[in-house]
Amino acid sequence: MLRHSTRLQSQSIWRAASSPSCGHHQIRRVVLNVRNALELCESPSTRTHLHQQRHFSTNNPPSSSPRSSFIVRQRKNNTWLPQWQTLILSDTDSTNNSKKTEKAFRPTENQRKDGSDPLQDEVGIAKYLLSPQTTLAVFLPKGFPESVTPNYWPFAKWQFAHNVAGSVTAVISTQSLLFAMGLGAGSIPMAAALNWIIKDGLGQLGGVVYASFVSDKFDSEPKRFRFQATVAMQGANVLELLTPLWPGSFLVIASISNIGKNMAWLASSATRAQMNKTFALRDNLGDITGKSGSQTTAAGLVGTGLGVVIAALMSHVSEDPTVLPLIPMCLTFLPFSIFNIYSNYKSSHYVTTPSLNVPRTETVFHRVLEGLVLEKNVQGGGGETVKQTVAGLIEALERLVPVPMAVAHEEVFVTAYRSPFKVGIEIEPVIGRFAGRGEGAEILDRALRQTDFIREEKYYLMVDDSCSKPGHGHGKGKAHCHGKVVVWFDKQARGVDLIRGFYHACATRALLEKQGEDWRLAVAAAHAELIETAPRLIEVMNQKGWDTESLFLTDGDRNRIHVESIEQK
Repeated sequence: MLRHSTRLQSQSIWRAASSPSCGHHQIRRVVLNVRNALELCESPSTRTHLHQQRHFSTNNPPSSSPRSSFIVRQRKNNTWLPQWQTLILSDTDSTNNSKKTEKAFRPTENQRKDGSDPLQDEVGIAKYLLSPQTTLAVFLPKGFPESVTPNYWPFAKWQFAHNVAGSVTAVISTQSLLFAMGLGAGSIPMAAALNWIIKDGLGQLGGVVYASFVSDKFDSEPKRFRFQATVAMQGANVLELLTPLWPGSFLVIASISNIGKNMAWLASSATRAQMNKTFALRDNLGDITGKSGSQTTAAGLVGTGLGVVIAALMSHVSEDPTVLPLIPMCLTFLPFSIFNIYSNYKSSHYVTTPSLNVPRTETVFHRVLEGLVLEKNVQGGGGETVKQTVAGLIEALERLVPVPMAVAHEEVFVTAYRSPFKVGIEIEPVIGRFAGRGEGAEILDRALRQTDFIREEKYYLMVDDSCSKPGHGHGKGKAHCHGKVVVWFDKQARGVDLIRGFYHACATRALLEKQGEDWRLAVAAAHAELIETAPRLIEVMNQKGWDTESLFLTDGDRNRIHVESIEQK
């Protein structure tokens, strides 16, 4: 811009110098002014100023466009209560903007230097503690709902109701137990305290024994053992509630009840970790577990308060204060106990477990085999058998493998599990059972040598000799199998080998019950199917969300076998 004005001045000087009336001194003065202007234009400071002026002149909106303003609020650091700082941004000139900003941050007479108002502290604290943001921060994981799965919120609601109802039943049953303890001990404090200590000790011992038997089943079937824990807890509460009917047997009844409670507490805490793991999306298992504890504590306080009110009302029902109103207490206890079990059942439906145990793996493989193996042969128009291509069968796996949520909605955890396969399976039994049984020893030898396998595997599969025998057929020559498929895994077997071996066993079971083949042919045909489809099957299961690394198909590694061939001289 300065150069342009200098150029205009030069042109005017040239016209003035060309004029006849122009004097020598006038021309000299104008030339000096132009030289000074050119030196100023070439200086670095002037260049920077011109660059900034040109930049802002191109970015600023025209004066005729509407102006916009922004109010920016940000929470102050190092404050427990929400103290906000405000900044007003507008398109006005810098002078007016600085005045507005200075006015916005200027404290009043009642404010401290940091901007806080002591007159509004109490109101601010109350609003903060009762605000929805505080509730979310105290009882829900950080980043909710983006940090957890969509199933977390309905699960938390039913779990809260479950804990409230459980606390109510615990208060009512404890009141009855304390009443029975006074009657059974003959109102002697030392005897009552001794009975209480003994029953607690026996209950804790029973919980330890129970945990040693269940072991990793808490991880493989969390919904089943959590539901059983709820039923055990309510059964223990019922025993405590009925203890006044037999005050002389206080120690026996209370000990049995306490064993059930310890088993329930242990199972509930053990399964909670696996369930919380299924809700985590940002590796925030610790945060979810901590907030679950906060929810349980809050529900316990609500349920305890409600139970105390109910117990106080029950004491006014009886005319004699020394007589416990057992019938009204039972009638009050029953609906809360039923609702406690029902809310546990409802909340468990929102838990999706992606790990593979025997029931879930059988459900997945049965769907795959129904659509893949058993329908592999399709009839052509002329009655001839037309084989589908292997590529077409492999592509069908993406359609046949269900997602974990679909299997979770069909998962049975209240009643006993029933396999979709009619032919049973036995995983890693004691191998000595089959060693000295005549024909059974021959079948075992054939399985250990992997005679019917196309190639060597890190598992061993055999069919019990009661399966697929001639003469057991029922209609159209199909065999009716009452036996089992037995599978052992090698000590060096990995997770992929476990999936392959279990899939091979399931395919053999499907062929035996549907096609009635000889078990040797069934094992060979199932192994051929395994070689064709197993790699893609495992890949599709990973894509659908199944955890193929967390496998609960065997009872640990203690029943694994290792086979070595001995050369006979």
